[in-house]
Amino acid sequence: MEKIRRKNLAAEIKKAGLAGMLVCPSEELLFLTGFTPMMCERFQGLFITASGDCFYVCNLLYKGEIEHAYKGEIPTYTWMDGESMTAVMGEALAKHGLLGQMLGVNSSAQAFNVLDIVQDCGVSFSNGLAVLEEARILKTAAEAEDLRRAARIADDVFTQALSFIRPGLLEADISDFLQQKMAEAGGAKTWSIVASGPNSSYPHYMGADRVIEEQDIIILDFGCAYHGMYSDISRTVFVGHITDEQKKIYGIVREAQEAAERVAINGAFIPDVDQAARGIIAAAGYQENFFNRVGHGIGYMIHEGPDIKKSNQRHLQPGMAFSIEPGIYLSGHFGIRIEDIVLATIPGQEVLNHSSKEIFVL
Repeated sequence: MEKIRRKNLAAEIKKAGLAGMLVCPSEELLFLTGFTPMMCERFQGLFITASGDCFYVCNLLYKGEIEHAYKGEIPTYTWMDGESMTAVMGEALAKHGLLGQMLGVNSSAQAFNVLDIVQDCGVSFSNGLAVLEEARILKTAAEAEDLRRAARIADDVFTQALSFIRPGLLEADISDFLQQKMAEAGGAKTWSIVASGPNSSYPHYMGADRVIEEQDIIILDFGCAYHGMYSDISRTVFVGHITDEQKKIYGIVREAQEAAERVAINGAFIPDVDQAARGIIAAAGYQENFFNRVGHGIGYMIHEGPDIKKSNQRHLQPGMAFSIEPGIYLSGHFGIRIEDIVLATIPGQEVLNHSSKEIFVL
């Protein structure tokens, strides 16, 4: 499977007019090779050429682990602490015909290492994100089934969370509960955001120490991986009471989310999907409080292509998986978000999350 993925990436590299791609330790490297090691300040990464050749460069510390993981199928070039990384790099690049060439680079590459390679080895780098995303943007039938399984795990855990959440808990307690239950159900790489009260107005809130109070609002945003494919769901719940303002905004967000979801079918123009949600929120007078994209692609990474936003001038294709997650955020007051994962299919679409979007007052 990984060989096929590297072959597909090589075709995208060639199509993009690049000579090769550098992929440093990351979920992208895991996708391409089945393994990704720890990354420290010492450079290491996989190079894939437009012709499909591969080689790996790393410090001697990692040689045994890399050769064991890759079963000796990918040539490895190493150096020891005290020796020159770029000298070894130059030899490897020359052997594989990459000196003086333009290479793509993934997002986990460390700038200080890349700058040294550029200075000493006579190569240039460009942003390889779009190329890497294109190589995995269409999910296979097996990958789609793993996405469904990951979504089911998240759905089931949301139902359990409704009976767990109560005043007096910390956000961290709820987060731990979500991740524990997902792990028990077979989910890996579990993650969660629990944003309560005014913290819910921060879309990517990363705290965890606020105590849940009566008459609170809570955004739950969480997911896990199943066989490497991620889930991502958001639901907003209320503790003890919901105000008229909150009920009104919840209704607007739900209407926007479901409208965009209906439009997000095979062949849809992505800016139209964005506008389906954004237009409803703007008409209600909250355009300034909806400042994020409508959605993001998902698969081997929580965020990958295709982005669901007006600047993405392409059409949905069967196999594209993405979130639909409009929200309204009143800074320092509260926020509301509803999110499902959608898979574009030949018949049209499949919404992978089935958790209720009714208002829950716990």
